[in-house]
Amino acid sequence: MAPIGLTAGVIEIGILISTFLYGITTMQAYIYARSYGRDPWWLQTLVLFGMLKIYRLLETLLTVLTCIYLYSLTITNFGKLATLQDLPWSMDVSFAIGGLLSAIVQSFFAWRVYIISGRLLTSLVSWSASFCRVVITVTICVLDVKSKTVGRYESLYPWTITFSLALAMFIDVLNTCALCFWLWKKQDHRHSSSAMIDKIMTWTIGKANDRA
Repeated sequence: MAPIGLTAGVIEIGILISTFLYGITTMQAYIYARSYGRDPWWLQTLVLFGMLKIYRLLETLLTVLTCIYLYSLTITNFGKLATLQDLPWSMDVSFAIGGLLSAIVQSFFAWRVYIISGRLLTSLVSWSASFCRVVITVTICVLDVKSKTVGRYESLYPWTITFSLALAMFIDVLNTCALCFWLWKKQDHRHSSSAMIDKIMTWTIGKANDRA
């Protein structure tokens, strides 16, 4: 078995970082609710209802599940290295919820591609791929429950994790490239908004790098 620092240590650091980022996104949603009352009603509904009610609920549930797993790993089963091979229910469910959360975000950016470009093809590809990823992450959840241990899962279904990660990267790259292309194509270099569009393109590329 690998050293505990490369197994339980990595898991703990990852969960702590994700919890920190959860706090940041929660604060961003709160700031939006306080500061952007002049946005169109439909956009406020999307952000406040979609983000704060549905998305935030799922994100909160995911954070709780990962913390339950961390508590089980470091407190309940402290010193029992064999439990690192177990696949507890909290980790199983987190795969499905994580896939759904990613699909919501990726579908939103695909919709932005459609709004900016006025063309459906790229967005349809992105939406279809996002749906496929939801299916594969739910499948991973079911197979986790069936396998019960990491070793058994890796021996029987090693392709599922690779396929899920590859599909997520494909969707992010597709959305990023499409957004950058259409923002660049539609900008007017003589207009004062050109600098702002350049910033948006930079942030979009940075977002893709963060997800990668």
